[in-house]
Amino acid sequence: MACVSAFPAGSLSILSPVTSLGSEALAGLPADLAQLLSAPPVTEKKLLELRVTWSGLPALEAMMAEALRMFVLTWDPLETHVPRPAAMAAVNTGSLGLEIAVHIPIWRLNGLAAARHEPIATTLTAIAGSAVVTAARHKQEVIAGRYPSLVVDHSVPDLLADLSAGAALGSATISADPPSWDDIGLGAIQDVIQHAFGPVDLDRSQVELGALSRGQSGCPACAGKRFGFPADLAESQHSMCAAHRKQADAVIKERLARAERSNPDGWGALTDATIRRELPHLPNGLATGLAGASEAMYVVPEPAELAERARLVVEAAAWFSGRGRDFGVALGEDPEYGPDIPDWLMNLILDLGRAGLTNEALSVAEALARVEPKLQSVTDADLGVALAQAGRGDEARAQIAANLRAWPDDFWVRVHAGDALETLGDLDGARAHFAAARDMAVHPADFEERAAAAERLLSLSRKERLAGGGPKAQRIQRAGKVSRSKRRRGR
Repeated sequence: MACVSAFPAGSLSILSPVTSLGSEALAGLPADLAQLLSAPPVTEKKLLELRVTWSGLPALEAMMAEALRMFVLTWDPLETHVPRPAAMAAVNTGSLGLEIAVHIPIWRLNGLAAARHEPIATTLTAIAGSAVVTAARHKQEVIAGRYPSLVVDHSVPDLLADLSAGAALGSATISADPPSWDDIGLGAIQDVIQHAFGPVDLDRSQVELGALSRGQSGCPACAGKRFGFPADLAESQHSMCAAHRKQADAVIKERLARAERSNPDGWGALTDATIRRELPHLPNGLATGLAGASEAMYVVPEPAELAERARLVVEAAAWFSGRGRDFGVALGEDPEYGPDIPDWLMNLILDLGRAGLTNEALSVAEALARVEPKLQSVTDADLGVALAQAGRGDEARAQIAANLRAWPDDFWVRVHAGDALETLGDLDGARAHFAAARDMAVHPADFEERAAAAERLLSLSRKERLAGGGPKAQRIQRAGKVSRSKRRRGR
């Protein structure tokens, strides 16, 4: 079961760290750290380690403070697992001693500080202090390494649950250590996964393969090299002798299998995050705001949710001008086989039109056209329908005319021109466009398109017959109403 943080994740707005930090927000930070936080590399997966220290702490709290490591992230490895907490803490024990690792995404740090009406330094101190105070209260469980599992079971509080106690430790000195952004590695990903799912028993200790009676020149294992796990060992296999390649393969398989057995859910999340670390992402936590959007393919959200989704899409698209494939991957599409833009997003303009959110539909259409210019005929055709659905007839007709001038031979431009005119009550105009679209689909590969146009023409004919009135039409209409009523009663 995933751990639920004490932080009010849903109450924190997503703020751009590049534009939202003023001198008041950065007060109390060293100049180099203030500069690093005010211009983070949000399009890259980076972390910034902070050193947080207090003077005059009691012995137990001083011990926990010595074990503290704090990181600011530009990417949340669990960005699509909603709701997400403002910060995450992990406890690691082993040969290197106790480590209390605290991770906070830059946009959450800014949002939390703004919500608390305080400088970032004060917020960082409260978060770090909470980890120190709470760990000191539960010394035995922390030192024994049991704390992460107990947090997931809700048997002990989240290390970051008591910001008030953390702030009560007093002012802390905060510095960047080192003063530069570094790549997010497997260790940071494991910490974030641990906070949500508990520990994953992935043995990352160095690997020394068995000695052979007769070594082979050029084989690093024969030369006695020790390998980091997993990346270094896997990357070194190609230069090993056959015997050591086999040994390395056995070590890799055994360690990964043990990790999966230890925590299947956590291992699945860790594997997914490790893959996505190499792929484009939506900056500033936008992926969290758009998580679950694919469900709109089946259940259209309420207008307020649609409007917020449109806002997030426009903000996200601004980072991907001319990069449709990267935008699709950042939204969760398969980098090898997926379409450039996911289906839910291709339907968003029409969903916004049905909800009467035409300004939002216009913004999304413009944003998608900038991301993937080859989609402009699609987005503009959808926009004509959206305007018609919202009752903005003159604008819809103007859009249809512009679309036909730009793409007179595009099948879906013709079809959606008919859809828009049908919505506006111009059945003759709609029929003309549906027929023109049908006549465009003449090749065997165009079967689905031709069927779509024919289906629209048939539906239009039915609508006209029913609208014509008369006893037969009225009987059909009454029969339809009775049938629907019976289905509602479950017959």
